[in-house]
Amino acid sequence: MSRRQISLSKVYTFSAAHRLHAPQKDDDFNRRIYDKCNNPNGHGHDYYLEVTVRGAVDEQSGMIIPLPTLDSAVHSVIDPLEHRHFDLEIDYFKTRRSTGEEIIQFLWQELEKYLGNKLFKIKLWETNNNYFELERKA
Repeated sequence: MSRRQISLSKVYTFSAAHRLHAPQKDDDFNRRIYDKCNNPNGHGHDYYLEVTVRGAVDEQSGMIIPLPTLDSAVHSVIDPLEHRHFDLEIDYFKTRRSTGEEIIQFLWQELEKYLGNKLFKIKLWETNNNYFELERKA
């Protein structure tokens, strides 16, 4: 069987809240930099997470990874985030701002624990108009 690297992508959804705020800065700075995302009560998003794995086809299964294995790995990471407030309930964000850039790095770190080197790329849609992308470099 071929040792070509094949990619598989799948999209998952979860909903969570956050507030973008730099506590060491004044209110004017926070409003200017974070705009409506600095709402004192926070705000939420329906996130779309696209996970791409890459690897050679396994001779026994004919797959890169069984879909139930991929689903289990991703849900192990996103289910604890469902309807949570990143800043108040997720330890990683106690010392980091919950920007899209930080959230995607957190997701990569957690997904890599389950998927290892098969994890190739993730995209995180925060709105219909913007997304963040992180991929493994060769």
